[in-house]
Amino acid sequence: MATTSQNIFLTKKEKLRCIQCGKRILVGKSFVAESEKHKGTCFSCSPFGGYVLLPPGDAAMTRRSKKHSTLCGVVWAWNQRRKRYERQGQLVEETAIEKAKTECEKDQGIRAEKNRKAAIVREQQDKEYIINFAIAIRRRYPNCPVKREFDIAKHACEKYSGRVGRTANAKEFDDKMIDLAVEAHIRHAETNYDNQFGKGKRKKEIRKEVRSDINQVLKHWKK
Repeated sequence: MATTSQNIFLTKKEKLRCIQCGKRILVGKSFVAESEKHKGTCFSCSPFGGYVLLPPGDAAMTRRSKKHSTLCGVVWAWNQRRKRYERQGQLVEETAIEKAKTECEKDQGIRAEKNRKAAIVREQQDKEYIINFAIAIRRRYPNCPVKREFDIAKHACEKYSGRVGRTANAKEFDDKMIDLAVEAHIRHAETNYDNQFGKGKRKKEIRKEVRSDINQVLKHWKK
C-alpha cells in the first residue's frame, strides 16, 4: 500500500485559517493542504505531530523513509528570489527514518557504484547536449563571434542554475529559448550592464537602459 503524502506549506499568505480550530495561520507557519488555494489545517490540527523532518539530498533515504512511514508530509518554503515554492524535505515517522538508514547502510556499496556509472553517463550526455545547443545557437546567429556559441551554451546549461538551458523544454532548442540565452550573454558580455549596479538604479531600470544595445548586437549576429 502506497504511503499517503500531503503538502505542508511554510505559507507566504497572510489570510489563512485552519478549517478545524479556526485559528489564523501566520506567515511562515505550517499550512497543511493540497495548495495554498485549498482549505487546510494548521500544524497542530494535522496528523504530523511527532513526525521528524528528513532534509532533501539523499534520494534513497527519501524514498525508503516514505515507504516505511504511515504518512509523509512534503514541506515547501517560498523562495522570494525565484518566485516559487521549493522543497525543504519531508516529515516522516522517526522509525521510518531508522529503517531507511539500515537499508541504505546494507547496500551502500552497490548504490555508490551505480551512481558512479550513472554520473559518467550524465556527464557525457551533458557534453553532447551543450554541443548540440551550441550548434543550434550558431545556426540561428551565424555572425556570432567564433566559438562564442559554446560559452553561451555552457553558461545557459550550468547545473542547478535555473537558467533557460536547464528547463524541461530545452531539449527542443526552440527559437525563444535560444534567444533568451543569447540575450543574457550579450547583456553581460557586450554591454555595461554589470557595471551599473550599486549606483542607485534598480535592476529593471538597468535592463531597460541596455535594451537597445542588446537589440543592435542581436541584429548584427543574426544577419
